[in-house]
Amino acid sequence: MTKIQVSRVVRSNLAIAASSLLMCATANAQNDACSAPTPIAGYGVFQFSTVGATTDGNPDAACLFFSVTQVFNDVWFCWTAPATGLIEVALCGGTTLDTKMAAYPGCGCPTLDSTIACNDDSCSLQSKLQFGATAGATYTIRVGAYAATGFGSGSFTIGAVVPLVDVTNPVNGNRYIGLNIASWAAAEATAQMFGGHLASIADQAENDFIQQNFGSYGGTSQRLWIGFNDIASEGTFAWPDGTPANYSNWNAGEPNNAGSGEDVAEMLGTQGTWNDMPDSGGTYLHLAVIEIAGGTPPPPTCRGDINLDGFVAGADLGILLGDWAQAISRSDLDQDGLVTGADLGILLGDWGPCN
Repeated sequence: MTKIQVSRVVRSNLAIAASSLLMCATANAQNDACSAPTPIAGYGVFQFSTVGATTDGNPDAACLFFSVTQVFNDVWFCWTAPATGLIEVALCGGTTLDTKMAAYPGCGCPTLDSTIACNDDSCSLQSKLQFGATAGATYTIRVGAYAATGFGSGSFTIGAVVPLVDVTNPVNGNRYIGLNIASWAAAEATAQMFGGHLASIADQAENDFIQQNFGSYGGTSQRLWIGFNDIASEGTFAWPDGTPANYSNWNAGEPNNAGSGEDVAEMLGTQGTWNDMPDSGGTYLHLAVIEIAGGTPPPPTCRGDINLDGFVAGADLGILLGDWAQAISRSDLDQDGLVTGADLGILLGDWGPCN
């Protein structure tokens, strides 16, 4: 009797334990279906568990890592962005699971090839990804495992990515920000999300401004994404914002379209010269230089005001005539190396008070 009674108790306990495990698995996998993602919003730390989860998302070429395109045992979140900007979703330090993660526009089951970003191993075996978000818009975050046998729990963080460099050019009034972005296409898409484009360079002065502010960021020579590209027509480079292609600063022997796939330009940071590259950036890390128009450019400098008194008048004319036919920079208004009639024309054109 005793054995039978014990046996019944053991069986009863096993049944209860099994039932509890099933209930726990079901609870943990409540956002297992992409059609019913868990709503989250804003920046912060969010909990996840893939215990009991199945795989219902599609494999995607954008998620190809180590010959695997699937995200296994996935759980789903519908995230609402609090602000416009570049955001980062990271599992780094939040779990021991060998994770894989993807992001899609809107909420619900994503359509094929709609992946905004996907990542496998970014920080050890955990995942981290970045994408451009618009305030009030919703995005699907998919968290899962690299392997079909992987299950686990933990947390992920969502936060805004702060530009590494953020400067304004006093000459044109435009804002330039620097972000680490792998591909040229992703960098240009991010730039447009900010309301700009990858930097367009109109002259040597602007080239120098970018090189001086971005080229040696962090004490290291940077490879900089700029906007110049011949994607539309091989050999015909253009700027994405329509700036006339009147200036270039190619490195010796460039552009050479090596491998017949180099359609975008980078600036070599310490040199300031340009090189054509494939969209992927090859094996090099890149700092994207994004240019955002700052409104109406400042008025042209009053070049004829040689004595800097705020007026172009007889005093300035006297100085220019005294410097005539000499290489004196104060009166060489067109900077051609000699004070001539061209400089006199500039001075007379500026005659009167400076704006």
